[in-house]
Amino acid sequence: MAFKILIVEDEELYADKLEMLIDKLEYEHFGTVDNSKDALALLEKGLPDLILMDVHIHGEHDGIELTDLIHQKHLIPVVFITSLQDELTYNRASRTKPVNFLAKPFNEIQLQRTIELTVKNLQKEEEKNSVKSGKEENWENDFLFEDHFFIKTRQKLEKVAVHDVLYLEQDGRYCQVHTDSKKFLVRMPMSEMIKRLPPQLFIQTHRSFFVNYKKVSSVDLQDSIVLLNEKHVPLSKRNKEELLSKLDWI
Repeated sequence: MAFKILIVEDEELYADKLEMLIDKLEYEHFGTVDNSKDALALLEKGLPDLILMDVHIHGEHDGIELTDLIHQKHLIPVVFITSLQDELTYNRASRTKPVNFLAKPFNEIQLQRTIELTVKNLQKEEEKNSVKSGKEENWENDFLFEDHFFIKTRQKLEKVAVHDVLYLEQDGRYCQVHTDSKKFLVRMPMSEMIKRLPPQLFIQTHRSFFVNYKKVSSVDLQDSIVLLNEKHVPLSKRNKEELLSKLDWI
């Protein structure tokens, strides 16, 4: 059965981009609406597997309020799409338990990776839940990226907040996790570590580095260096365009 995706987006250009990519990836386009009233009416007729939800839409409710209304009846996973990057909007949206965020403006590669990774994670969880027996399904825990994780250091576990992570660095078969104050060595490849972190925050700048783009303080385009507070990370030519598209620059 095809994976059904509903689009709630009031900007025609972005709605068209989303529709074209859904078709390209061979998912089922459940419908496109630009306001809260039409979205709720459409959900009375059937349910999608995923909603791509713009934060600012037409109608009585914005995308965050609409998600709250939907989740009162149906636990449908939501990816928020927004051009706003302020902390207040992020905190409001986070309380509705989204499975991902996508910041405008985005290019096709970012859009495709976000949708594919989200769908893949949801399908994995669905398969995992289908083999569970006698256990109550926990939608909230299954689909969310946590805001922290624990790293084992000697004989204790240290709690690390995701927003405190500056960047990840590959170290052979291990991964270094850099924060402002500490460096941790995690006994897993960086490719595995990055899967445990919110994909909307971390972006590759070099084959051995992923950075938290919210922590980028400046980019030296001449020397191809990304600065995160006082730390320097290399920026490769192949990753430069994607990083710059993430940053709100003029």
